[in-house]
Amino acid sequence: MARSLRDLRQKIRGVKSTRQVTKAMELVAASKMRRALQNSQMLRRYAWTAWNILQRIAGIYPESHPYLQKRPVNRILCVLFSTDRGLAGSLNAQLFRTTLQYIEGVKTLPKFAQLDFVAVGKKGQQFLARQGQNVVAAFNGFSNHPTFRDSYAISRLVTDAFLKGDYDQVVLLYPDCISALQQLPTAKVLLPLSQSELRSMLESIVPQRTSQKLAEPDTKRVGEYLFEPSQKEVLKVIIPQLTEVQIYQAILETAASEHSARMVAMRNATENASEIIDDLTLTYNQTRQANITAELAELSASKAALEA
Repeated sequence: MARSLRDLRQKIRGVKSTRQVTKAMELVAASKMRRALQNSQMLRRYAWTAWNILQRIAGIYPESHPYLQKRPVNRILCVLFSTDRGLAGSLNAQLFRTTLQYIEGVKTLPKFAQLDFVAVGKKGQQFLARQGQNVVAAFNGFSNHPTFRDSYAISRLVTDAFLKGDYDQVVLLYPDCISALQQLPTAKVLLPLSQSELRSMLESIVPQRTSQKLAEPDTKRVGEYLFEPSQKEVLKVIIPQLTEVQIYQAILETAASEHSARMVAMRNATENASEIIDDLTLTYNQTRQANITAELAELSASKAALEA
């Protein structure tokens, strides 16, 4: 009995130590989440307005820029954005499940020949290695306070590969931070900007998210754009810049999703630890009371035996 009580005390102390750690991690994640969520929301409307403009330009002037020209989908480059660390709940599990659906989906395309990945985040890199996928480049360390300069290397890699003709499509897969409590996988065809069977396939796997719909401006369709000084000069500058913004927005959404998911996961862990402590404390008190009752019964029986 004494050993049982000692074991219970050790378990209670161990769970209390774990609760302190999870509570501290929750507070740290909450602090980072507020800043990351603010950054993603500040850029979200601009990024989706830019995306709508690119879509409209692609529909009106499909041959005016290499980024807009439609190609047969043979070789695809997918940029997978994930977290650098774990303890983020089911965030990565949902993202990787969608990635597997995407891999199966692209294999059904009529002219599919090759699929390569760029891994942004250690967890995604490890997942792709386990699945035997070809990773042409990996980038880590974007979880804490990413800047636009951080996304520049990724942008140059994917755009140069597309312009050289190494790939016919560039796709982004990342977790979209709907709110602090909800993060859902999102897929987007980055290049080319024209409609294709791959874009339709992605929309069937991952429908448009709530945050994307809210971010879209309520404006009328434009039938034609006026360019100054010339269409060629304007599109040469603006289309690459607006494309880079889409990659940066994906990085911000991933960072906000990671910190939000970790905050919720650590809060749940803290609450579960408190419940375990309550159960162990109740068991400890019941065991101690049983020991006291047994000792009293032994004393009473000994006294009765002596008197007899």
